[in-house]
Amino acid sequence: MVFLGISLLSACSEPKPRELILHDFESESCLDEVHWKCHTLFSLSDLHAAHGKQSLKLDLFPSSYPGFAPALKYHDWSNYKNLSFEVYNPSNEKLKLILRVDDKKQALEYTDRYNKSFKIMPGSNTLNIPLNTLNTSKTDRPLNLENIYRFLVFMSHPDKKYVLYLDHFRLLQ
Repeated sequence: MVFLGISLLSACSEPKPRELILHDFESESCLDEVHWKCHTLFSLSDLHAAHGKQSLKLDLFPSSYPGFAPALKYHDWSNYKNLSFEVYNPSNEKLKLILRVDDKKQALEYTDRYNKSFKIMPGSNTLNIPLNTLNTSKTDRPLNLENIYRFLVFMSHPDKKYVLYLDHFRLLQ
């Protein structure tokens, strides 16, 4: 009888999915999940989709920090090991893209959040960030993966307009 109870309990608990898709840009409704701001134009594109049929096209205009700041539905990343996403760079030059991750609502200080720049080569790029490397800048405090408040992907002070295509933001086990 005890064995039956344990079997029923284990059958009722659902395992976490091996992949949790955060943003995949397959419908117009996903544009409602983006924090719109000046100097960045968002649109869905049939070009350079890494997963599904569409990607998010970003037109990044000269300004301080143009980029992508989505609303998060899932704040607990603790059951996953990596954040992964695709970036397509249609230009012939290497670009610097910055990823920012906050575990506090008021993480306004650079030293109290994760910040890392990545070189984006021309063509397809897959960024795969181990979650155990998400430490704050300078103080090296590990982020609280149970409470990820926001993430942003942006450029710092571009001197001209750039275009990038983003796709398939996901957490992986």
